Amino acid sequence: MDSYFEKGIRLKGTLWVKGAVHFDGDFEGEIYSSDHFVIGKSGKILGNIKTSDVTNMGFIQGNLFAENKVALMNDSRLTGDISTYHLIIDEGSNFEGRCKMIDEPPKSVKEEMQTLERPVPKAAKVAKASRESKASNADSKSFFPVKKAVGIAVVVLVIAGVTWFYPKPGDELEPLVKKGYELIAEKKYTDAEATFKKALTFSRVESSVYAGLGDVYFEDKRYNDALAQFQRAIDLSPANGEYRIKQAKTYSLKGQLKEAVESYKQAVEIDPKSGVAFYNLGLLYLEQKDMEKALESLEMSVEWDAGSFEPHEALSRLYSQEKLYDKAVVEISEAIKLKNDNPSLHLTLGTLLLESGKEAEAVKAFKKAADLFPQNFPAQIRIADWYYTKGMLDESLETYKTAETLDSDNPLVQARLGKIYADKNENKKAQVALEKAIKLNPKDAQSHYQLGRLVSSEGKLGRAQSLLSNAIALNAGHGASHYELGLVLLGREKVDSARDEFQKALDLEPGNSDFIMGLVLALVEKKEVDKSLELLLPVSKKEANNPKVFFAICNVYTKKGYFTVATRHCEKSYELDKGNYETMNRLAWLYAKKSINLEKAFDISSQTLRAYPKRPDFIDTLSEILYVRGEPEKAMGKIKEAINLMPNNPYYKQQLWKFKNIKYKAPAG
Repeated sequence: MDSYFEKGIRLKGTLWVKGAVHFDGDFEGEIYSSDHFVIGKSGKILGNIKTSDVTNMGFIQGNLFAENKVALMNDSRLTGDISTYHLIIDEGSNFEGRCKMIDEPPKSVKEEMQTLERPVPKAAKVAKASRESKASNADSKSFFPVKKAVGIAVVVLVIAGVTWFYPKPGDELEPLVKKGYELIAEKKYTDAEATFKKALTFSRVESSVYAGLGDVYFEDKRYNDALAQFQRAIDLSPANGEYRIKQAKTYSLKGQLKEAVESYKQAVEIDPKSGVAFYNLGLLYLEQKDMEKALESLEMSVEWDAGSFEPHEALSRLYSQEKLYDKAVVEISEAIKLKNDNPSLHLTLGTLLLESGKEAEAVKAFKKAADLFPQNFPAQIRIADWYYTKGMLDESLETYKTAETLDSDNPLVQARLGKIYADKNENKKAQVALEKAIKLNPKDAQSHYQLGRLVSSEGKLGRAQSLLSNAIALNAGHGASHYELGLVLLGREKVDSARDEFQKALDLEPGNSDFIMGLVLALVEKKEVDKSLELLLPVSKKEANNPKVFFAICNVYTKKGYFTVATRHCEKSYELDKGNYETMNRLAWLYAKKSINLEKAFDISSQTLRAYPKRPDFIDTLSEILYVRGEPEKAMGKIKEAINLMPNNPYYKQQLWKFKNIKYKAPAG
């Protein structure tokens, strides 16, 4: 080997060499060699090469013309076209370009070197170039070892040529790089790409230019191109950890998580105090559910990137997943100290405080989020939800209305509004909201269920059956939907179908007393009263303070004709819930049938009619009391009101006949 350029040498210009050369440095420009030119493993060439033979073990970006042979060795990289007589491509080499096998060269490299005009070296130029390459002409041994005297002459000639052909490009390059990044920030990716490519005409060994192109392609979602550019930047600046972080992010978006982890690790090896690298690595481990490594990385990120809120937020999320809520609260609080104006952080804090049972503090956090950004939809929803769970319907309603102004077509908001209006007995508003919720989200089983209940209470049993059937089709595991459908079917006198629905509800929730009472209603209609009592009596012992259970037992005993026992259970139900009009009406009716407590019967019956003056069954009860009290004329007047409401009801007509023709006789005993 006649000449050797060691690792660390950086040259720009036109390189003219004679004899065999081994090049392990960085070079940008054109190379003319009359013999064998070898690019070592550390060598990086950006430019075209014309030579007799070339062996590449490093990195070349440019075209190769070899009079005799081109050899691409294992782990080498070439981006460019090849023209040669003989081509050897070793396994493991990387070649991107075209290859042309030629029979005769148009002119030998030696001839071209002899005919081309070369620059005349000047002393000042030589000295300047020698300083740039960290060596002087006098101290050529420190520049590279030379086997022959001709090697020294070559060096002098090369340095002169370099200086002659290449002025310093920094003054033109730096503004272009800066402009390119400004264009990226403005999302003008096409202009940014053109700017960085223009920068390449001034320098092909400036890593920031390739990194800039990588950023352009990354933002434009051209991830393969981005990876190629980031790799070139890394090749030129292996100690730059930022480029490896960018490479890792690109791998991650491509789903190449193993490669992403490796790139982040390399960034950490370069800079063990890189909080950004640890943070992104932690997020990647979180995505892979590797909690131990995620915790380790995020804790390091918090340590080395103390001024950033994101690591604290991510660490809080990790602690929350592990149900370590106290630690999670500490970390999100640290994030808030760094970024107090971020509403999402306050929302997260509120959620964590709720999980910790600190409701009052949680509400403060939610309100803070809403105050910081009144247009923040999630903040309004969380506050409204909290109000609702606490039974504060008015406050919840107002907050949901605020959320509705932010997003009127949000199905969740409409569904919640419908539920609240229904709970407040504002049925028309509830129906409007629920109808809109279903239109916006036809697969919302809960809205079908809620609307089904509403229309059922209005006696629209056909529509109610359709809505509740839809709710079950969307969510067959919702016991309440089966129960409500059972009530509707019972109202439509489809007793067997109703019983099936009640049984399905019970199968889903065997201990639900409401579902048991629903099944009892169907069994009573089937005259299976003893079986009904077998179901109800054990429940009354378990739920001794449940007025609905005692009322159900009262109705069963009434069906059996056991009025005394029925009265006792009805009194128990009334004692537990004095405001239930159904219980009051049943108890007043039983008092009339037993001819006892008639004044109390008259009083509570009158109360039911003040609340529901058009309920024919309530009117019938008062007419029966008047009849028993010996006031048949008043009894007839009342029962006629019931007949006017339901002209075809045979029972009410029978009552009128009784009041006219049969004088009341008190029961014996």
